[in-house]
Amino acid sequence: MAKHSSNPTLEKVYAAQSDEDRREAYNEWARDYDKDVTEFGIQLPYVGACVFAKHVEVGTEPVLDAACGTGMHSLPLKMMGYGGFQGIDISDGMLAIAAEREIYDSLQRMVLGKRLEFPNDHFPVTYAIGALAPGNAPPESLDEFIRVTCSGGLVIWSTHAHVNERTQPFHDKRQELSNRGLWELVFETKPFVSMPKGDSVIKHAVYVYRVA
Repeated sequence: MAKHSSNPTLEKVYAAQSDEDRREAYNEWARDYDKDVTEFGIQLPYVGACVFAKHVEVGTEPVLDAACGTGMHSLPLKMMGYGGFQGIDISDGMLAIAAEREIYDSLQRMVLGKRLEFPNDHFPVTYAIGALAPGNAPPESLDEFIRVTCSGGLVIWSTHAHVNERTQPFHDKRQELSNRGLWELVFETKPFVSMPKGDSVIKHAVYVYRVA
């Protein structure tokens, strides 16, 4: 399989072929994750938080932070007064770092792409930044995001905006869900280089969809 990133740290994650591969990669990376992606010039926490704040009122709870990682993406929201965060992630190592930040009402290990342990129509907002990408959470994760998000609620998420054979399925999936009338697009950013010092080729976009 062709490489997705020229950065060896990123490629180890993007090259994962199974849930166990993903779990192992993120467990190994957990303690250095924030340091590494900060050195890569990561833009996602800032762009994601701005998009979230533009569309979600303070006091809207609970919020599902899907693939919460170390809590990096919800930290700026917590500082702006948002709360009620429930984090899930595949990696125990990442969840341990997230717990240290004291952002979350709850943290649980769950695997995106499989059925989530939440009831239907449970969250007014589902937030998944940096999660859906080759080697990470699969496109089918979006089905569960819709199921656990309330009717009229928002799914705010990102994926790679540079289109190739590995990223196209994520865009096909979001269009399929729109065609089926399960959600509608509210807002999307322009594609942007998400880690300019890590890999200048990889671009992301952040999307806001309203669940039907």
